[in-house]
Amino acid sequence: MPREPHALVAVLHQVQTGLSDPQHHYLVCTNYFQTESGPVLLGTLHLHQSTVWQLEIGTKDFNCEVLLDAGALGHHSPIRVSYDQVWQVMKGAGPQFDAENEEDILYENTSALSAFAQQGLPE
Repeated sequence: MPREPHALVAVLHQVQTGLSDPQHHYLVCTNYFQTESGPVLLGTLHLHQSTVWQLEIGTKDFNCEVLLDAGALGHHSPIRVSYDQVWQVMKGAGPQFDAENEEDILYENTSALSAFAQQGLPE
């Protein structure tokens, strides 16, 4: 019996479509995400059409290239984010986000954050 897709799949498709509009900004809050250099703990990703490339949405994670170093704007860093490590996705009309505005929260799973606080990085 096939499993239901993770709730983030639909949200990420919405993000992917929304990235075509330069007014749309997204914030993905993670316990960690993987880079070429290793994990970035409590990594927050700002996704905008000028900061993310090649967004690939899988069944358990998503991959893309992002700007991780503001001093190296020409360097796109490949990252991988497991859905189990995402605890919030927000949408904003600019690079400032209001966590108090429920309408801006596209996804929230604070149990992922508390599980990570108890268990840490998987071996």
